Amino acid sequence: MSWTVVLEDEHKNPIASLSKEFETGVNLNQEAFGLLRYLDSYGDTTFNRLQQQDLLRDLTLLLTMEPHPLGEELIAMVTRSQNEVHTYLCFYGD
Repeated sequence: MSWTVVLEDEHKNPIASLSKEFETGVNLNQEAFGLLRYLDSYGDTTFNRLQQQDLLRDLTLLLTMEPHPLGEELIAMVTRSQNEVHTYLCFYGD
């Protein structure tokens, strides 16, 4: 599974994006993941500012299960979205 991850404003204009596609070998369809289990591998999934704390918790769990070279970069994008209004973290599937 891989996604292009983009931080967007309210008009879907890109603000930032991961330097590479985000891939994981972990099965995200586990109840332990409150939000990541809803990522659509073949479509788009958007998380708003109110969901960022739960998303951050899921990513922290994921990174303990499978260290990832883009982990810090992704967490920085989530944190930025938490701190800026009208921003959305979008995962674009294949």
